[in-house]
Amino acid sequence: MTKLRKPLSVEFVLSQAIKKLNEEEIKKSTGKSISHFRKCGDEDDKDHNISFSDAIKLDVLLQQKKLGTPLLDCFNFKLEHELRKTNEFENISSALINIGGRIGYLMDTTQEAIDPKGPQGSVINDQEKQKIFKAVSEVEEKIAKLKISVK
Repeated sequence: MTKLRKPLSVEFVLSQAIKKLNEEEIKKSTGKSISHFRKCGDEDDKDHNISFSDAIKLDVLLQQKKLGTPLLDCFNFKLEHELRKTNEFENISSALINIGGRIGYLMDTTQEAIDPKGPQGSVINDQEKQKIFKAVSEVEEKIAKLKISVK
């Protein structure tokens, strides 16, 4: 008997996605059997959940077949839905000011990393890469908040 799933749930989307793929390609891409993903598609089975890594691999397979990225779309929908529920979005001018500050910090961090007088001269070392990556992530976070503010 077919199990009914909540529409637009991860389990529903997963169960529909694996129907479009064959067992061999799933096994080759993820290292896991199709039965594992059937269990992950059962919302009552609390012991089996799809990992983010596996979801990406399945979406890559589906995209290669020109079938879209249903799991990514589902995650985006759920995230957007949750963010809309909170109604604690920054106003636009505040978000822009925060972005400006973070971009300034990113520029300073990057300038220090490529400064010829730095630890390895103009070569960016691993510690400097970490600082730059963190600064970029902070800018991206502020841009995401701005996007939400203007929706």
